[in-house]
Amino acid sequence: MCLAVFLTAAVPGTVRGLEPVSALDDGFAVPAQTGLIEASYHYPGAESFIRGYFASAAWSIPFGQSDLAVTTVHAGTSFGNVGVSLSYSGSGFDLYGDEIEKAGLSYRILSAVSCGVRLTRNAMRIKGFGDASALSADLGMVYRPVESVYLAGSIEDITGAEIGDSREPLDGRTRFGVSWAMTGDITLLVSASKVRRFDPSICGGCTVNLFQSMTIGVTGGNEPDRLEFIAAFPFRTLMFSYRGAYHRDLGMSHGFSMSWEAGGK
Repeated sequence: MCLAVFLTAAVPGTVRGLEPVSALDDGFAVPAQTGLIEASYHYPGAESFIRGYFASAAWSIPFGQSDLAVTTVHAGTSFGNVGVSLSYSGSGFDLYGDEIEKAGLSYRILSAVSCGVRLTRNAMRIKGFGDASALSADLGMVYRPVESVYLAGSIEDITGAEIGDSREPLDGRTRFGVSWAMTGDITLLVSASKVRRFDPSICGGCTVNLFQSMTIGVTGGNEPDRLEFIAAFPFRTLMFSYRGAYHRDLGMSHGFSMSWEAGGK
């Protein structure tokens, strides 16, 4: 399955940033308070742009198939120019399951540039065949030339890890995304991703802040062809988000997420 990378705006009154996850992916919908909390899951280097402590959790049902449901949790903090994060994502049922654990470290080498590295453990199980796991590493960079623009890129599995006795290579991804808050309420977004052995996926769209209390948006992309609908609602220090993805042959996917931030400036 080829999965896309998405960007969007943050809620009114906060820093706009990146949101790279699809409802077909790890369940994150739209960004939380800084717009970078959920982005830091896929982009090593984003953590050091976030002030204070942050945490997020997501759950998604790809194509309405509960057996494929994905649960993801992600948390971290930053101090000075350094950011750290830990995350876990898992899915599966009786016959098959997989999980990914990540530990990330990022550093702002300049006020507008942050680089990051992430150690990753990939594990899978198949009933009757046993378990297998592999260690890998990812690299990423986030660039914010001005307050309203973010550019981010990442390369997964730079070590070329292989898993199991069959030495199957990991499905490493290369990701790139740009978001531009062109006005106080409208953000344009474009992104692309390439999974090994699959064609590139490209998408674009926009988000709009309404009534100073919610964010809505729409994105469209290929590989797979789809439309995605976004909605986010803040409540105190929490952000509740939903993304629905429609595929003309496979039907709807649904992703829900909740994010929290404290101690930011």
